[in-house]
Amino acid sequence: MMRRSTIGGPRTMPRLSRCSFILGSLLLLGGARASSAQPFGHWLSFGPGYPTAHGYVEIPHAAALNPTDRFTFEAWVSLSSATSGEDCRSIAGKGYRQAWWIGVCLESGQPVLRSYLQGEASRRDGGIVPRDVWTHIAVTFDGTTRRHYINGEEAASFTESGPLGTGNAPLRLGSDVSWEHTPTGLIDEVRLWNVARTTGELRGALNTPITSAQPGLVGLWSLNLTTDDSVGGHHGALAGTGPRYDGFPGGIPDCGASTATTLCLNGEFQVQAFWRTNPVPGSPTDGQAQVAGCPNTGSGLFWFFSADNWEVMVKAINGCALNNRNWIFSAATTNVFYRLEVLDVLAGLQKIYFNYPGPPAPAVTDTSAFASCP
Repeated sequence: MMRRSTIGGPRTMPRLSRCSFILGSLLLLGGARASSAQPFGHWLSFGPGYPTAHGYVEIPHAAALNPTDRFTFEAWVSLSSATSGEDCRSIAGKGYRQAWWIGVCLESGQPVLRSYLQGEASRRDGGIVPRDVWTHIAVTFDGTTRRHYINGEEAASFTESGPLGTGNAPLRLGSDVSWEHTPTGLIDEVRLWNVARTTGELRGALNTPITSAQPGLVGLWSLNLTTDDSVGGHHGALAGTGPRYDGFPGGIPDCGASTATTLCLNGEFQVQAFWRTNPVPGSPTDGQAQVAGCPNTGSGLFWFFSADNWEVMVKAINGCALNNRNWIFSAATTNVFYRLEVLDVLAGLQKIYFNYPGPPAPAVTDTSAFASCP
């Protein structure tokens, strides 16, 4: 190994030193925080779905559940494919013939986000909802434009005017009084607003738990072992057959050793990343990130395109003594879309972080990531 005695002269660092240097330097990159992440606890599982089973959450009619001037519906879903043709599955609906409905329909072999906001003549399609992958979907209307979002990316927009449709039917999650086609899959963290959430507002809160009333928030159904609305009092009840609460098992004492595609940090946090170059929101990811050859107990690196071109650094920090939380930090040298999934195997909680394509990836400094301290 060549060294020069003068300070600052060229030198070849040992491999572990280079890794440590890069891990530390990456944390200095990025300014604004990336989106914080969804604290998945429990969710509602619908299966096997229509036509084998028909189960749903039914919420009694209330005028507030019919926003007429501005509208936002959002939820996390992980749905299996519809069966054939243009078969559709209901995520939520208040009678699509008169009022509104949000669901997924199979078109040309792709599961596509569909919405009705002004009765049965108001169909709009746009945005691929990946199969069997946790995905945040949203539909908004601001008085002149309806928009579809997939994981915080605008997937489609449609010019139209209000007012929106209304009806006296109950609100159903996983069904609709006019389309009782229950999905096969999972639904979590359902929110209904009487305002049009902007792209920035959706990204800033799509993964952040809401625990109190917010301006414009009509209803929040976390589906965390309850069908109650925690902000608006529009409580629901399970109906039919099939739906049940589910969640990550938790209680696993150690995530084991890091592998070629998965980091195990601090023995508790299992980390994976998936990247995409296709600009179409919801498009399948190009591949799974690979672990670079120098992970340590609390941090590690991923590469996307080649082993000598590292893209993302992730570290887990025990902040229990400071704020009773385990922290997740990451920094990247890329501008492609990626999703970073962190699973706390002991607590059974997951976080999903997104980087959006275009500008350089901002840093993640999530000091509230996991409320899983002893």
